[in-house]
Amino acid sequence: MLKRSDSMTTVSSEENAYQAIIEMIIMHRYPPGANVVESQIAEQLKMSRTPVRSALKRLVSDGLLESTLNKGCSVPMLSRRDLDRLFRYRHSIEPACAREAAQFYRQEFKERIEELIAEEDLYVRENPWGLHVVNEKMHNLVVEIADNPYYLHPVKQVNWRSQLYLFFFDNFYSERVMEIKKRPKGEYKSPQQHLRLFEAIMRHDADEAEKVMHDHISSTYKFLTKRDW
Repeated sequence: MLKRSDSMTTVSSEENAYQAIIEMIIMHRYPPGANVVESQIAEQLKMSRTPVRSALKRLVSDGLLESTLNKGCSVPMLSRRDLDRLFRYRHSIEPACAREAAQFYRQEFKERIEELIAEEDLYVRENPWGLHVVNEKMHNLVVEIADNPYYLHPVKQVNWRSQLYLFFFDNFYSERVMEIKKRPKGEYKSPQQHLRLFEAIMRHDADEAEKVMHDHISSTYKFLTKRDW
């Protein structure tokens, strides 16, 4: 049986492995279709296979990796057909979730919303490569405010899969691959959209919250469909 300190170390190692694998995907070390091998990751990160195995399971659950029969995990293949399906599904669930968030918003969420808005602004100015972290927190918070746990897994999964497309096809991320110290030139519009969304939620304006979320998803889709598929 693990002691408390050992358990905490395992959790920390799993989180470190989780973030490190995401970083490798962002850096295009694992392109779409590439196998992600547990033993190789453990060797690269200089840690045991147990936390790496747990991290890979989380990444599969979150939609950033796929489980491949007899081959472990792989980065999903990306296609225009998959992109279309993904965003049709996002349009079917996330605006409804935002509407419910506006309907059930409670004042106790105000401080956390303000903290996340400030955190996103800080990431934009100082660490733009980590914006996916605060993006996940924001979309998860909308689900929490909506007080409907059935949204949690699908919203988390579709947002991570959307991030995967952005990691590979948005210059905001891909320029980092070419020059690690170069700040991205891509325009990141999400802070303004997130701000409008949470303002509508806090006003209990369900119609506006639903519209802003729909527009937020649409703008990402339009951007991604500009490339030649």
